[in-house]
Amino acid sequence: MRLSVIFTVVLCSCLSLAQSADRPPQPTAPAKQYFIAIFSRGTAWEDAKPANEQIGFKEHSENLRRLRSEKRIAIGARYADKGMVIVEAKDENDARSLFVSDVMVEKKTFTLELHQFRPFYKGSIE
Repeated sequence: MRLSVIFTVVLCSCLSLAQSADRPPQPTAPAKQYFIAIFSRGTAWEDAKPANEQIGFKEHSENLRRLRSEKRIAIGARYADKGMVIVEAKDENDARSLFVSDVMVEKKTFTLELHQFRPFYKGSIE
């Protein structure tokens, strides 16, 4: 009796494994990728002017507002004399494309550094 129970359990396990091997793998959503964009004062920054009077400030602000409305910006902040935003993007090229037409970057009022950002605590930016 005991041997038949063990045989039945083993047989069922083998059948279950065989059935799961026949099924195609379920597609999974690609993991979100984040990139940190750091804006520093560029060569065209005029020390005598406040930030809101710098070349391209209005357009830069409009670009950030658009990215927020599109839910591309996870978080943004200023620190020291720098600004930064963390954006969600497919890859680095996609992230860079978000700022390619930023007037403050184009006119060298800001320099742009872009780095992949890999949060390791669940919920740290979501």
